[in-house]
Amino acid sequence: MMGWDWPFSPLWFVLIAGFLFIFFLFHSRAVLGSTIPQLAWKLISLRFLGVLFFLLLLARPFVTSDEPNPKEFQLLTFTDLSGSMNTKDGAGGIKRIEQIKPFMDSSNVDSWITKMKDKFGKVDSLGFSNQVERLSRNSWRVTELGQKTAMGDALSRSLQNEKDSKSLGSVVVFSDGRNNTGASILEVAKEYRTRGIPVNVVGVGKEQMIGDLSVQFSDRKPIAIAKEELLLSAQVENKFEDFTQTKLRLKLGNKTLEEISVALSAGEKKEVYFSPVVPKQSGPYRYRILINSPRGDADPSNDSDSLLVVVKAPDQFTTLYISNQVRPLFPFLKRILVNEERFEFRALVRMSEKAFHAFGEDINPHYPKKTSFWMNYDAILLDTSVLDDLNNSLVLSLKDFVQKKGGGLLLFGELGNARSKLGGLVPAKEVEKVMAKEDLTLLTLEEPLFGPIDEVDKMKPFLPKRLPGFFVKEQNQAARGIVLSRANGKPVLSVQAYGAGKVGYWGSPNDWRRSLSDEEGSKEFRYFWQALIQWLGTGGEDRLKTEDSRVPFLRGVDAPLRVDALGADFEPSMDAMVEARIAGPDDFEQVVQLYPEGSLAGRYAGSFRPTLAGAYAVKYYSRFPNGEILERENFLRVSEAGEEAVDTSFARLDLQMLAKLTGGQYLSVEDMKTNWEPTFKVDLPTVRKRHSLANLWVLFIALFVVAGMEWIMRRQAGLR
Repeated sequence: MMGWDWPFSPLWFVLIAGFLFIFFLFHSRAVLGSTIPQLAWKLISLRFLGVLFFLLLLARPFVTSDEPNPKEFQLLTFTDLSGSMNTKDGAGGIKRIEQIKPFMDSSNVDSWITKMKDKFGKVDSLGFSNQVERLSRNSWRVTELGQKTAMGDALSRSLQNEKDSKSLGSVVVFSDGRNNTGASILEVAKEYRTRGIPVNVVGVGKEQMIGDLSVQFSDRKPIAIAKEELLLSAQVENKFEDFTQTKLRLKLGNKTLEEISVALSAGEKKEVYFSPVVPKQSGPYRYRILINSPRGDADPSNDSDSLLVVVKAPDQFTTLYISNQVRPLFPFLKRILVNEERFEFRALVRMSEKAFHAFGEDINPHYPKKTSFWMNYDAILLDTSVLDDLNNSLVLSLKDFVQKKGGGLLLFGELGNARSKLGGLVPAKEVEKVMAKEDLTLLTLEEPLFGPIDEVDKMKPFLPKRLPGFFVKEQNQAARGIVLSRANGKPVLSVQAYGAGKVGYWGSPNDWRRSLSDEEGSKEFRYFWQALIQWLGTGGEDRLKTEDSRVPFLRGVDAPLRVDALGADFEPSMDAMVEARIAGPDDFEQVVQLYPEGSLAGRYAGSFRPTLAGAYAVKYYSRFPNGEILERENFLRVSEAGEEAVDTSFARLDLQMLAKLTGGQYLSVEDMKTNWEPTFKVDLPTVRKRHSLANLWVLFIALFVVAGMEWIMRRQAGLR
């Protein structure tokens, strides 16, 4: 409808228009007489347009229209906050809920919700899962709880709450269409259709085949011996309704040992055997198997598995004796170890400045240069005086040999610079040199070298008379004496754990005299040294023990973290600082401090709450009072919780039917733009608005263009 906003009587407007018309006629005749007709008619036409534009501005015409009154109706949005919205559609994708968040960001002036508020006033934004709540900043994490979807109940409730004073004009739903509890969305759609209220649907998700591909170790307790082949196998099962191909990887730490392609038909279960692996030394090894998950994999918690394999000591211990001088003890040790099948004995003894005695395979007659030299052995018998002949790198690498490889090291002779060069690796802090006139009797304790059947109380070790020996005056706090003086209780053999390995200091380098005392002494000497070297070569007991759970933990529920810590004396440690560093899906990272659990000595416990299903790597770090740090890695499997985890497919057809039945629009979230407007109810309350045409900027531009063209033509013709 069009009208005029002229404030006076219409007669005055007619008189003004008539006067302008008469004046324009006389002016036109004057223009025709003052210039050529072709230019005159152009000027007359432009001035006529200028007069018309002037009259329009003077009359101030307007147009009225009936528009929806936002004060009389309600625009309602629903955002799906159920567990299925926490799903990622395909590798590298983002969560479904994250795709909605930019459109509902009220702090962004260019977001969709902000533009709707600018145009329609207040917009009610709600979220729903198995219940309805007001959408807020904290609502975006509700999907991590894995709650069910009750879309039908949420839509029905909005109809029940509709007030006569403010009718429901339009509804916009962001969802993947999962509806596993409450009323059917199609039944509720009939109510909306009856009332003429359109439900506009923004579909979030991708259509894909849904199933499950799982993998697990077949043998949970394989027999493993150091330096022997270990056979590992895995069972892969395809619960998809179609043929599936994947890759299976066997890993040890960050290293991939083998990768195998696997093809499975629908419902097939297949056994996969890996190539034999050979652990180099005894101790705990954690192996992992992983598969590449196809799109639509419903349970990411079974896409990997981990197995802790405790590798036993080898049947044969490789032992190295190294010294920078010929000691009487050497030939006696050589004789008892070479003739025993359990030991592969090698020796390197410097005879003079340039001459060396090298015994055994692959032993060169000179001091080693590579720091990896020690890693070829299970146990090393080292004369402390040889440390002055070795370079610093080689000396320091002894720590890695013990701490990381789990090797055994026995130091003998004068303490000298050993403490300054090796630090806390040496169990003894200070020794006392003795040279007795008579043999000094010693006492051997049962643990940890011997057992009850060995009857160590009957052994008769001694420090030989008139030959130098050493008592340990002061030892590390975590060290313990194994062979002691019966007279004063001072240790002659002090041992301790260091990282994954064991270290000992032996203060009786002339113990060879025992083998010459009598037949019993010879047997005792042989048995003692073979037991000591075997104990050193077996590596240390696992001092950080973690629990493996075969049952996956649930997402959104606290997962327990537990570790048992042993000190360097192999006793439960109550004064360690233990923390767990957790890494998981979607760049999840968290550091949890573990605290002593009173029910069990040496146990440290804590918990964390996983937000996504999948595998979580947990690295435990234990710092002991002496500065020693131990670390272990474990893996936890976390599965989805509840019915939302069973089916996370995208129900596009249900959403399209909802929009079609109610007269609303359906579009994918990928196609949605910030300027998209939903469909509204046909009989909305309206308000009449007047739009003044005189305020249109186009009219002023046209008037400016007409005046400008006339001025240019007059200047070109030389007219004023």
